[in-house]
Amino acid sequence: MFISDAVTAQNTSQVITKDKQSYVFGQIYTSFYYGIKDTYKPRAAFQFNQGIIGYKHIFSEELSGIIMFDVTRTTHFYEITDTAGNQLNYKYFEGSKYTTYLKMAEIKWTINDFLIFRVGQLLSTQYLTFQDKFWGYRYVDVTMQEKFRMGMPADFGAQLDFKYKDKFLNQFSVVNGEGPFRYQDINSKFLYSDNIQYYPTENITLKLYADYSPASDTGADKTFKSVISGFVGYKTSKFRIGAEYSYVFNYAYTEGVDYNGISVYGSVVINDNFQIQARYDHLIMELKEETNNLDYYIVGFQYEPVKMFTTSLNFRYYSVESLPFIYASFGLKF
Repeated sequence: MFISDAVTAQNTSQVITKDKQSYVFGQIYTSFYYGIKDTYKPRAAFQFNQGIIGYKHIFSEELSGIIMFDVTRTTHFYEITDTAGNQLNYKYFEGSKYTTYLKMAEIKWTINDFLIFRVGQLLSTQYLTFQDKFWGYRYVDVTMQEKFRMGMPADFGAQLDFKYKDKFLNQFSVVNGEGPFRYQDINSKFLYSDNIQYYPTENITLKLYADYSPASDTGADKTFKSVISGFVGYKTSKFRIGAEYSYVFNYAYTEGVDYNGISVYGSVVINDNFQIQARYDHLIMELKEETNNLDYYIVGFQYEPVKMFTTSLNFRYYSVESLPFIYASFGLKF
């Protein structure tokens, strides 16, 4: 019902095409790593980075809907202490580290050539709708802002897009602010964001994003959280390079804790099968009593043996504890 198949007679290969009105899609991202230093535990392991299954239906030129499920770790455990601050021992059953959750559930109404209205579970315009695609190697690793949790990947809310031809895009959103794993806070505080993208030429993109969210917690050290980030990128069929900067005021709604970072990434296409990829992240974590810096590198190459199946052998380095890794990454889209 969802996928139309075009099969050539007496040919073992099958070309799968997506129907114009409705189709199922998916992504499988997995990897294997080896830590060059034995101080990291486990030193070597297979990883499952992402598994996505989704469905899109286009009712007309004005109306469409998309729903998408993702698999990730959604649980987090905190320390339990007594009134004196001493850590207490406790037992728990963690369950699976790979939980399916609703990543996206969007109703899209194209009002006219200039306005688009979206409502539901929406992907974040902070980094996921553009920088993630520009980087292009999510199966290797997510972009800086997602990796270091400088914003939520998706949230429940509404969004209005204003676009002018292929030159200008302004996206204003109002969302709960708790992200895809939590319900709205009891005080009904929302996150307001505005994303602007400008394309001066076919190859150049300029992007500016800002948001504001008041704290739902009334604790003494809790206050509003705000993010401002900028991106500039240049892309051709053979080469691309992008740079982004992001500043998070009052990270985790904690007064006096600010994060800011810069990420530079790009790739060079050697031929239809090979690409060279590189990335550098620098993160500054300004805490109440100290400032910590973190550097993260990725250098490698991509080999695509079959269309839609990508592989990458890459070297990574974390400056924290000076951890070098060798990764073999695999990605499949359908």
